[in-house]
Amino acid sequence: MNEPSVFNSPEVTMDRDAIHRTADGTEVKHRYLHNMYGFYHTMAAYEGHLLRSRELNTGKINRPFILTRSFFAGSQRYCAMWTGDNMAKWDHLEKSIPMLLTLSLSNFPFVGADVGGFFFNPSSELMTRWMQAGAFYPFFRAHAHLETKRREPWLFADETTRPVSYTHLTLPTKRIV
Repeated sequence: MNEPSVFNSPEVTMDRDAIHRTADGTEVKHRYLHNMYGFYHTMAAYEGHLLRSRELNTGKINRPFILTRSFFAGSQRYCAMWTGDNMAKWDHLEKSIPMLLTLSLSNFPFVGADVGGFFFNPSSELMTRWMQAGAFYPFFRAHAHLETKRREPWLFADETTRPVSYTHLTLPTKRIV
């Protein structure tokens, strides 16, 4: 995580009225800097990875992969984004599509949501539908909370794995040919 989190506060983040001091002593409330924190964090991580890549003297520079859920205008230059911790509920699957489309239209093209939801356990039907939708997400991320059940397709019943496998095996061939 790269957002300023404070887990024991009502908003689970730094208080909006917290004061930050700039190098010249100017005081700025946190509400004006919250999203920029994630931007500068990813920018620093990206530049640090590039610097380390150059220091290895391998003759090539490896492009870093950085994933964030805390971003600001311009963050797409440094990282991929995901929508944050969602739930294994039908309305969260439904909301993921307009969220990703809106982010893509806002110049954040490499975005994704936690397929299957981060919290709670999806039903076989929900997991099937989410994996089918996730095949079209720019960034597919199957990620869940430590206390949830495993999400691999083969751990669900056959009615879950059959449609997912069929979708993944046949769609790319149809689109390429």
